[in-house]
Amino acid sequence: MSKPTYVRVAHWIATCLLYLITVSDVAAHPWGGLVVDREGNIYFTFVCPFSSDDHYACVWKMRGEEVAPSLTSTRSPSDLILARSPSRELFAGERYGSSNAFVSSLWQLGTADWELVVGPSRDDATFHVQAFTIDDAGNVIYAVENQLYKRTAGGNVSALSVQASFGRIDVLAYGDDGLLYVMDRSTLYVVDIASGATEVRAAKLKADNPSNLPFSGANILFDMAVDATGNVYLAYFGNREVLKVDRSGVVTQFLESEGPWSPHGIDLYQGEVYVLESTVGGQPWWKFWAKTPLWPRVRKVLPAGDVVTLFTYNGG
Repeated sequence: MSKPTYVRVAHWIATCLLYLITVSDVAAHPWGGLVVDREGNIYFTFVCPFSSDDHYACVWKMRGEEVAPSLTSTRSPSDLILARSPSRELFAGERYGSSNAFVSSLWQLGTADWELVVGPSRDDATFHVQAFTIDDAGNVIYAVENQLYKRTAGGNVSALSVQASFGRIDVLAYGDDGLLYVMDRSTLYVVDIASGATEVRAAKLKADNPSNLPFSGANILFDMAVDATGNVYLAYFGNREVLKVDRSGVVTQFLESEGPWSPHGIDLYQGEVYVLESTVGGQPWWKFWAKTPLWPRVRKVLPAGDVVTLFTYNGG
């Protein structure tokens, strides 16, 4: 590897994977997140193009067998994090910069294109891309460390008062039941925004020493989705599996990803579970590109349990 290429790769790894190897900045990564729109089109985030020395975060759209970029970040390196409302309005949060001075923006998918609706801004009282979700009234719920904020459709921001003390919040999602599901480092909470009432649904969801850890520092729960009956599905990147947490808090393995694949995006659509995986893995972590190409894969699990591969990029 030539020195200029090595420097570009090293810079990209240091910025894009910083939150994977430090405690203070774990939230999401530039190729994480998957949502399905009302028509069944799949959107997922990954680097763009899939193989390049320069990597821009990108939202890719899958329509049938066609896969093409839908939204490309304004900077490299940066993150694009996907979320949707219960009625499947799609949003992408973009951030770039250092952990103590992130610039955040919020995009919404319109009828034909993505529209910038918030930012770019360094002000947490405007918007912050750490974890966020949207209700059907257009209110954005987002996290700054362990605090939740509500941004109304009119742009007013206020801190939410809830009956719990969270750790650093990594993932947020609304359920069809109108409740907010909050995932901090290792605990799943269910929050009634109107009253602030909070229930611990499951704790210690991350293993202390995962048997299937992709690489050191990657013991992370990246994404979650909630079905119509309140079951929660978690993309557990750190153990190459999807966990299912039922309404009573019972945790089971729903899907296992064989190495080198690891899940980091998940959504539900018409009774099927859609999972985004990547080949980020290999040991040691600082040389993962030398052992495992950086490729995405999208699969879905049918109600009967059959697993179907919808898309795999293999360098072609």
